[in-house]
Parts: sequence; structure tokens; C-alpha cells
Amino acid sequence: MSNGIQISERDGVFHLSGELNEYADLSSLLTKTPPLRLNLKEVTRINSIGIRNLLKFLTGWGDRAFIYEHCSSEFIDQVNMITSLLGPHKQGKITSFYVPYECPNCEFEKDIYSDAAPYKQALASGIWPKQECPDCHSTLDVMSDSFFSFLT
Repeated sequence: MSNGIQISERDGVFHLSGELNEYADLSSLLTKTPPLRLNLKEVTRINSIGIRNLLKFLTGWGDRAFIYEHCSSEFIDQVNMITSLLGPHKQGKITSFYVPYECPNCEFEKDIYSDAAPYKQALASGIWPKQECPDCHSTLDVMSDSFFSFLT
């Protein structure tokens, strides 16, 4: 059984680790100064009740600014389905995330870390950042055409 999320603060960034589940309690963050920076790199699992707990926290957070960093591709999938994960007034930002890539030739798959800026520029220009397959050197494809919906 998991105890949910552990929260540690380093240099003004709140690092969440563990499972975003029914035991996840984020209420200790409600008194922090905005913009609240949440690093999700060590979140190992997310379930629907954990998402509900995060939404409850965001309701309490109100219209204050916050930032998600190091978001897993699974978390981005949730944001694409539940846009209120960016806050009740869409005041939340995602500054970095892991992009799910696959090779069309050899079936290599990997989530590759990136800042959001190159992908925001790509949406405007239509020129996507290239990633090379380490196995066969083909150009990797993003696994989902709608993965970057949250950037629009």
C-alpha cells in the first residue's frame, strides 16, 4: 500500500514523489507563495482518485499561478483529457515534459525529456524538433498526434 505523495522543497521548487492516488494530500502547499513550482519527475503512478485530489487542491489554490515541471507523458495525457488540471482559470503552465517517441522502422520507444518552448515554436511553425533513433538512426515519431494539445 502506498502512502501517496511525499513533498520536499529544494530551491523554491516542490518535488512530488510517490503515487498520486487516494492518499495524496497536497493541502500543505496551499499556504505557499505563487507561482507554485511543482516538479513531477518522481511521481511513479497516477490514478483517477489522485487526479481528483489534485483537482481539489487546485480549487483551493484558486486563481494563483503555478507551474508543472518534468511531467511524464502519462500526466500530459491526463492534462489533455482534463484541462482543469491547468487550473480553474487556466493559470497553470507546463514548462517541461517527457515526449513519447517511437521508431517507425525498428519499434524502439522512449520518453525523451524536453522543455516546452521548442514544441510551442513547432506548433507555430510546423517544423518539429527531430530526434534520432539510437538503434537504427531513423527519425523518431511522436506516438500521438494529439500529445501537444495542452500547448494550444
